[in-house]
Amino acid sequence: MSHSSPASTGTHAGPDDALPLPQALLRELRQALRAIRYGAIELVIHDGRVVQLERREKVRFDIEVTEHRQQ
Repeated sequence: MSHSSPASTGTHAGPDDALPLPQALLRELRQALRAIRYGAIELVIHDGRVVQLERREKVRFDIEVTEHRQQ
């Protein structure tokens, strides 16, 4: 029985080899994880495949500090 390696298919397989992920997706995910400080990263799945990566970043302000600066 022969198995193709992730390198030969251009995808990266998870620990159980059940979810091959394209290198482009892994690159984008790594970049999003490096860039985000606070927020969420969401993967959109259609028909068992990742079709979209969304990054939502939060910017929060300390209300007390903001109120004191305005007075």
